Amino acid sequence: MIAALRDGVDLALRSRRTATACVCFSLLTVPILLILWCLQAWALTHPHVLLNFRAERLVAAQWGVGLLVLWQALVALLAWRGREVMAARSPWWAAMALGPVLMGWVLLSLVYGLQDTPMGMLLVETLVFARAFFPLRDLKAWMVLGAVLIVGHELLDAFGVVDYAPLLSHPMFDGHGLSDWWTWWLRIMFNASVLPFAAAVFYLFGSLARQRTELESLVRTDMLTGLANRREFMARLAQESQRQRRGDHPLSVVMLDVDHFKQVNDTHGHPAGDQVLASLGALMRASVRQDVDLAARLGGEEFALLLPETDAEGAHRVARKIVEALRGLPIHHAGRLLPVTISAGVASVLDGEGERALRLADDSLYEAKRQGRDRVVMAQAPDVAVTS
Repeated sequence: MIAALRDGVDLALRSRRTATACVCFSLLTVPILLILWCLQAWALTHPHVLLNFRAERLVAAQWGVGLLVLWQALVALLAWRGREVMAARSPWWAAMALGPVLMGWVLLSLVYGLQDTPMGMLLVETLVFARAFFPLRDLKAWMVLGAVLIVGHELLDAFGVVDYAPLLSHPMFDGHGLSDWWTWWLRIMFNASVLPFAAAVFYLFGSLARQRTELESLVRTDMLTGLANRREFMARLAQESQRQRRGDHPLSVVMLDVDHFKQVNDTHGHPAGDQVLASLGALMRASVRQDVDLAARLGGEEFALLLPETDAEGAHRVARKIVEALRGLPIHHAGRLLPVTISAGVASVLDGEGERALRLADDSLYEAKRQGRDRVVMAQAPDVAVTS
């Protein structure tokens, strides 16, 4: 369940669909607003705490926070219910989700005191959450408006037109020790800002790591068969050649090619050809040693196996196993059985010359094609070939 939730949030971060963005943004910001609402409710119901506030302004702030929570919940609910028909990017929905929340946090930060309370951290945290789910173009106008409000309030405060932290009846910090109320208020609001922000940062770094792993896999993997692609095969061939050269161990390469593959595509269509290639890929994965050998699709209907520390006889057995298994493998497409065979060429070297092994295996593959296909030809030397 946790993995499914994580995957869902990752998808929302990547897709930037407005509907999922509205829901995720609300799930992260509404709890913080509820914490503030509960603290203000406590202050309104306890006269000795209410002395720290200007009562009529605190009532207005309480109504504002409550309406903001209800607004976010309504926008998230409507966006989720209409997610199937809503456009991937809906600027008006983004504006409704972002505008009131961001402006609400700006105003709350100003009335509580932006410089000496955690409200500024909460404002930054809300901006980070918004940026995580919404494109920057949906945020720009609200960021500019928020900056104008903050700078304007600071200027008016400097000229004595408005009070700093107008919600409070007296400064939170007056040169003496904090009252019990402000001690607890600061701790709760500080934790409400820092802990979710830290969790979000850790999650975002984890999401980036997962995306990097997926991208690396896409670069190395053939999407149709799930095998390594040509780039990965050539890189591993170079690595194994160097390693085998130092250890004087055999290195074998098997080249494989589907027989008459063009006829399969022409007769049954390209989906049938894709089915054949996918079935062969699954067969090759099951026929090699995991984390040791490498099965790859080099392109089209051409495949290869890299078999480190495997002599010619061992590589020949692996190739023959694949050829015989594919011959008897029932490949079905559109209710029809597709008879498919494959030819293979095998080569092994002892000097770590992987490129040479690849050339010999390729020559042996063409020899298998010349001899009639559906067979394995093993190159023992550049001018000698053994057929089976």
